[in-house]
Amino acid sequence: MEENSKKKKIKDISIAVGVCVVVLACLAGISIGTYNMFSDNINKSTQTLAENTVEDENIEEEVIELIDPESLDELSEEQSEEQLEEKKEELTPEEKKKREEEAKKRQEELKKKQEEEAKLKAQGYPYWIKVNCAANTVTIYKKDENGKFTIPVKAMVCSVGSSTPRSGVYRTPQKARWGTLIGPVWGQYCTRITGQILFHSVPYLKQNDPSSLEYWEYDRLGTQRSLGCIRLTVADAQWIYYNCPLGTSVEFYTSSNPGPLGKPGVQKVSNAGDPYRGWDPTDPDTRNPWPQKKAKEEAERKAAEEKAAKEAAEKKAAEERAAKEAAEKKAAEEKAAKEAAEKKAAEEKAAKEAAEKKKAEEEARKAEEANKVMVPDVRNMTKTQAQQALKDLNFKFREEESYTGTDGVVIKQSIAPGTKVNKQTSIEITIRKVVKQEDDKENDKNTNDGNEE
Repeated sequence: MEENSKKKKIKDISIAVGVCVVVLACLAGISIGTYNMFSDNINKSTQTLAENTVEDENIEEEVIELIDPESLDELSEEQSEEQLEEKKEELTPEEKKKREEEAKKRQEELKKKQEEEAKLKAQGYPYWIKVNCAANTVTIYKKDENGKFTIPVKAMVCSVGSSTPRSGVYRTPQKARWGTLIGPVWGQYCTRITGQILFHSVPYLKQNDPSSLEYWEYDRLGTQRSLGCIRLTVADAQWIYYNCPLGTSVEFYTSSNPGPLGKPGVQKVSNAGDPYRGWDPTDPDTRNPWPQKKAKEEAERKAAEEKAAKEAAEKKAAEERAAKEAAEKKAAEEKAAKEAAEKKAAEEKAAKEAAEKKKAEEEARKAEEANKVMVPDVRNMTKTQAQQALKDLNFKFREEESYTGTDGVVIKQSIAPGTKVNKQTSIEITIRKVVKQEDDKENDKNTNDGNEE
């Protein structure tokens, strides 16, 4: 009985150990498989990164094969609709609506997160590229002192398309010197932004042939013309190609304001004729005929300007000679006129001085006359009357005693009446003061004494 119990326990333990071994083996297999999968992905990612960051000599040999962006959109929409239909069959209307809202919310959150992550990662890159889909402009920004991309350094005119993203931030993953576009046509200095959306030149009809430009499309730069890529002049596409490394952030937005540096113009080429219109005027290729054309036009313009300048100089010299002769003649006439004027002026001056002297003497005489008054006769006037009559003179009164006559009457004046003197001349006036005799004084006294008794 005990042996059977022990055997049973041993058997149970063996079974348990076997199960554990199997579970551990499964876990080990899963771990190894997961490791191998991640290892393969890492190796592939490393290989892809290495291929994308090769030297320009190798990049120039790449050709980007493009698919019609509109076809990609349609395929994506069909797949989304099929998946949605399958889910709708399993869910109630309320659950379907809830799932759709949740999916939309997750997409928005994911997009926002990706944009924020892209902005943070881009801090290590020299430039940030903004594409304004409404104004068809591209503005390049560099970092400010705080490490933020706020300083605009370059503006480019571009052409976007119906499938160009209207928002979002992406990082460039690939470049190619020439890329195969839809048509088939080809573009120079291609920089992939996302999916089948690239920066590239205006299309060419022949690969590796910069003289086969679609000139009618070049003249429409600055308007919406592409299927989805961003078309640029060769010079601008080349600038991005060489100055913005892989991983540079590209932000899409829509605004009627072209940007802080405005919207550059573009030279029209359609009416230039062959071979010029087959070339982008900004293409630095040494075979580009535009520089020779511009140099020739500049030389002709300069020669015409020099010829015009020479003719103008000769005309000016002739005019200056004539002006000099006229000036000399005029100077002689002016000299004679000046001498005559000086003689006349001297005569007029002498006459004026004589007239002024005579006038001054007359004015002095009149002033002297105006300052004189005739001394009135104030004799036999009272003191008050005499003061009023002598108001223009500086008079002084003194009294002279007399036993007869009217008391307080003027009896003498120091300046004879009718004499003309200057105003404020001093004149002495004598006033009579009548005094009583001694006998009269005694009688008056006695009379007063009697009255007192």
